[in-house]
Order: sequence, then C-alpha cells, then structure tokens
Amino acid sequence: MNRKKDVDDADSDESQSLTIEEVQNRLDEISNRLARLEQLIERVGPGIEEVRTSAKVIREGFEFYDGMVRLMSKFTKAERLESRFGDLKKDDISWRIIQTLDATARPLNISQITAAVRSERGTASRRIIRERVNDLVGRGILKVIEDEDDRARYFSLVKE
Repeated sequence: MNRKKDVDDADSDESQSLTIEEVQNRLDEISNRLARLEQLIERVGPGIEEVRTSAKVIREGFEFYDGMVRLMSKFTKAERLESRFGDLKKDDISWRIIQTLDATARPLNISQITAAVRSERGTASRRIIRERVNDLVGRGILKVIEDEDDRARYFSLVKE
C-alpha cells in the first residue's frame, strides 16, 4: 500500500514539473501510438469492430485533450505574469521587456533587450531599459543570469 502511494506521489511531482511543451510532446506520442494501434487492429481482423471503435474513441479523447493543451499554451508566460502581478501592462516599456524575454525564451543582455524594445516601440533609451530591468529584477519578475565574463549580465523571466 505504501509503495503505491510513493509511486503516486512521484507521478504527481513529475506531472507538476512538466512544461506545456513536454505535455504536448507526450500527448502527440500517445495519439500517434493510438493511431498505429487502430491500424494494427484493422489489419489483424476486421471482425474486431468493438475493439477498433474503443481505440478510436480513446484516440479522439486524447486529441481533444491535446487541443485543450494547445489552447492553454497560447497563454504566454508574460500573460501569466501579468495575471500574477496585475500592473505590468501599465508601463509599456516594462511590458515590452517581459514580452521580449518571453518571445526569445533565452537570456538577453541590456543591449539586446534595448534593441528589441526599440524595434517594437520605435524608441527606448538604454538607461530607461536598464532602470526598468533592475526594477523587474527587484520585483522578482526577472532574474540575473551570471556569465563567465563578470561584465556581461543577462536577464530572463523567472520560472513559475
């Protein structure tokens, strides 16, 4: 009994740490396997209609769930941060910084962030970008990524 609980707890911990992309990949794999199972059932015996129908229903259920996961993935990390902090969109520059880091999904330095924000807004000074980035770091929205070069500071969105 305790072994089953330990396994269930491990499964629960693993499912909570999965990203939407990982869930999406697993669902795609399950859907592909179910489609292959349907094909095998059709080849083995056309008289197993009930089994084939059941496999089809299961596959369609996974495809529906897959569609829901795809819909959920459209809500970006930036949008989730906005819902958590509530006032991020009030400051256009801070919001653009967050969207930039969310879209690139990799750490950027101040120069890279400034260039990206400028391309979106038309204007943005490096000094203002640096101030907003430092404010976002202080609020726990961004984190500093240390590099081997002590002079280079990169920033990324915090993990949720």
